[in-house]
Amino acid sequence: MSNPYGGPPSGPQPQQPHGQQGYGPPSGPVPPQPYGQQGYGPPYGVPSAYGVPGHPGMVVHPYGRPAEWGTRVLGYLLDGGIPGVAAGISILLGFMIGSLIAGNGSDAAATVFLIVMLLLGSLGSTAFSIWNVAYRRGTTGQTIGQQVVKIRTVSEDHGGPIGFGNAFLRQLCHILDSAPCNVGFLAPLWEEKNQTWADKIMRTVVVTVEQPGSAMPPMGQPGYAGYAGYPAQPGHPSGGFPAQPPGYGQPPQQW
Repeated sequence: MSNPYGGPPSGPQPQQPHGQQGYGPPSGPVPPQPYGQQGYGPPYGVPSAYGVPGHPGMVVHPYGRPAEWGTRVLGYLLDGGIPGVAAGISILLGFMIGSLIAGNGSDAAATVFLIVMLLLGSLGSTAFSIWNVAYRRGTTGQTIGQQVVKIRTVSEDHGGPIGFGNAFLRQLCHILDSAPCNVGFLAPLWEEKNQTWADKIMRTVVVTVEQPGSAMPPMGQPGYAGYAGYPAQPGHPSGGFPAQPPGYGQPPQQW
């Protein structure tokens, strides 16, 4: 029966079909959008496409981090000390054995033996130095001293060893480093890539060697100094997504 006053119809109201329940507007003020629709950064541990930030002012060469001046000096002293010790031993043996020969009344033989030992020591030291600083550095990138201190000499153009001939020429260019009061050897203290003048002439750079199996830790991991991770999203210590704003009920499950 219709209501003559235009009110709602009498009798029971039809129920909403199952799964079609509506939701009215929430009570109270509408909460603002969280964080101004701020986006989320890359996932944890994924490096940025623009490289890894480091210490302020630190230069990273495409083929490695330039070696420190003190490390290079230590490797240089080791390379020079090995043939020096060998030559010193040969000279010492020459004097000792020469003295024994001279004690038997043969001064001429003692003198000849001493000269031979001096020549052998000098030739042996020279041959070792050429093999070490020219052949070994040119083919493997490392002298014996550089291998001990974990650095190597590479080309700026391709990042590989420079070859025997270029390594030999680079060693000759060290004459220019030592000419004006060894200023060229001190140049790595202020040069951007820690290069000597010989390095600049031959287009080489001395870089550090990473330990085998020591992969770079993800950004933000503890113990990796100088590399900052991605900051956490404001208001979310755990870095998760924001919870659903209050005032909205959860939709019923579908059966």
